Amino acid sequence: MRTFAILLSLLITCCPAFAEEAPDFSGVWKRDCEKSSGLKIWRNDDYQFSVAFCGPGGCGIPAFVPHTPIAGDPKFKVVSGAEIGLRRVDVADAWLMYHRCSRDPASSFETKPAEHLREAKSAPALQ
Repeated sequence: MRTFAILLSLLITCCPAFAEEAPDFSGVWKRDCEKSSGLKIWRNDDYQFSVAFCGPGGCGIPAFVPHTPIAGDPKFKVVSGAEIGLRRVDVADAWLMYHRCSRDPASSFETKPAEHLREAKSAPALQ
């Protein structure tokens, strides 16, 4: 038992990637958060993710990628916790980039007005 504990501590010390918690990609991901279509990603019971394409009419059932870790899956490119790419099938080595718009996979896919545009328009004009 002591040997196992020593090996485990060495593994964690020399390989910190194993000690880190896997990122949670759950949420709504869109190419443009102002649009009404994108990806819905949710965590499964097996700590992998399912990915469905959603639009104004709802989400595709079943998920087009039902069980994936996302990180390490060749169909995906993780840029950051807020940006992932989905490999294109029509163009070699090309990606469709998606940005996280919500961490809640139950969020609506309705188009939401851009708050930053309203703020920019409401600023007083300089004379």
